[in-house]
Amino acid sequence: MSHLTIALPALIGFALLLMAMVRHQQDWLRRKLPPRMSRLLRRGGLGALALAFAAAVLGFGWAYGAVCWFGWLSLSAVLVLAAQTNRERILRLISGKTV
Repeated sequence: MSHLTIALPALIGFALLLMAMVRHQQDWLRRKLPPRMSRLLRRGGLGALALAFAAAVLGFGWAYGAVCWFGWLSLSAVLVLAAQTNRERILRLISGKTV
């Protein structure tokens, strides 16, 4: 259970940080969000990463918790990057359009 409480906020945090960037907003949403929303997404992403760190430290202690947190951060970043790379396929699947 502890690993899930670290992995999920880390994944959500990176996804929020991705959506806070104007370029990626255009890619995913086809529009630019207002600056206030971008700031909220950025703060939410950083907050989620901090929450994941707190869960890691509380669950495993300072030493192993920090190492575990960095591991989940790495995996989460790779997953978000893979989603960004395959964005068009994902959007096609969501919209139900065929190739």
